[in-house]
Amino acid sequence: MTSSEPLLSQPRSRSSSGSRYEAIPTRSSISLELPEERSLSSDTDYEDNESHKGSLEEEDIYEERPWKYKVIALLCVLSLAVGSHYAGHTLGALKSTIKKELDISNSQYGVIQSSVSLVNTVLPILGGVFIDTFGTSVGSILATSLIAIGNILVALSTDLKSFAVMVIGRILYGIGSGTIVIVQVAILSHWFKGKGLAIAVGIQIAISRLWFQSQGLQDFMDGHFGILHEKLTTQEMMKIKQKRHFCPKKLLLFPTIYWIFVLLEFELGSAWTSFLHIHTELVKNRWDCTDEVAAYNSSIAQFLPIFISPFLGYFLDRFGNRSLILIASTAFLTISMYLLGFTLAITPIIGMICFSISLSLGPVALMSSIPVLLPLDYIGTALGIVKSSSNIGSTIYDIFVGLLQDLDKGEYDMVMILYLGSSILAIIVSTCLFIVSKNWYDGILDMRDDERKGYYEEKLRRYNHHNDDDSYSENHDLVKRKLP
Repeated sequence: MTSSEPLLSQPRSRSSSGSRYEAIPTRSSISLELPEERSLSSDTDYEDNESHKGSLEEEDIYEERPWKYKVIALLCVLSLAVGSHYAGHTLGALKSTIKKELDISNSQYGVIQSSVSLVNTVLPILGGVFIDTFGTSVGSILATSLIAIGNILVALSTDLKSFAVMVIGRILYGIGSGTIVIVQVAILSHWFKGKGLAIAVGIQIAISRLWFQSQGLQDFMDGHFGILHEKLTTQEMMKIKQKRHFCPKKLLLFPTIYWIFVLLEFELGSAWTSFLHIHTELVKNRWDCTDEVAAYNSSIAQFLPIFISPFLGYFLDRFGNRSLILIASTAFLTISMYLLGFTLAITPIIGMICFSISLSLGPVALMSSIPVLLPLDYIGTALGIVKSSSNIGSTIYDIFVGLLQDLDKGEYDMVMILYLGSSILAIIVSTCLFIVSKNWYDGILDMRDDERKGYYEEKLRRYNHHNDDDSYSENHDLVKRKLP
């Protein structure tokens, strides 16, 4: 026996027994791993068996902890990104003011916004590997420090009227903000995996929309995060200290369906993020209203996630259907882009509500799906890749939006054609995700928490039975060789 059974087997044609899956060597991205069934090739069998055992013990540790400690961990996670979310959503409403005060063009403003996502085209992957290797405590301290320094420079740039200083500040902010989201979801994945993960992610997303009004709470909560996290995750930290290395070749074992998620995040993330950078000016220009009215109408875009995200998280934990929620998110995005870009008879509020619904549905379903597909040891890296894909798209969109607007003499007609085309493509990708999940992976994404737990337990039982049979066969052959 040269290698143990892969975490999830490659989809094959139905056999006579009716099984959908056959065990194959886990050497390519077309195999699918589950957290409860990890294995490697022959050169790392022992290491992976120990890792597999440790992963199960780790999940038992988090499952046994009282909810009062999980609530404390959740509060700490929510506090980490106060400054990040506050700074991330303020410049969009100030686009006209910034262009006037700094005397810059739309393209230069696009550079300011794209500088955040530009530095995060690769850094989130490195940050994810760092978090998987050294843990979230060090990562959270470094990320929040960079966010603070970057915001200070951005504030100074307005007094200095310096375009360069603002870009530098946004770059530092971008490095920190790109990593802090990975830290948040990685912590939630460890604490809530298997029970309540989607609702925890939903609460995190909802609170992120409120932090721009509650910035002063960050210092108090973040001051206690290191102490609480250290006390509540002693066993996890001991495990990390014993083993600090990362195996890049395991990226090849990430399942195909995960890479479809990466593509979908590229489409949705780039559209969501870049649109929030220009939506206030879009409303002002197309509906010819004042700055105050435009800011009020555009603020609705981030209003509904505050209320919908937690309830959606509960729905996903209770009833599943993640892939269907993603299809709905892309559909609402398409409707919003059409209403905002190609109609003037309807108030912009309706289009912003549709966008807000899309922004409520998509992130919760996306972020809570990654831990369902991959082992906890690789959550940071997986989230880093997803975040990088979003930032690559956002960088491209920010620059192209500025260029298209300048070519269109300050109008948004060409820009909205770009957004509408992207949203239609997102519908196609999300539909493919639904088909792949349902037909190739037993609908794992659409299972309820309890249903998925039973599914994992059955596969783990078969995995252990398979290993027991192999062990018996090897011992039997050894005895036969020793007999005269």
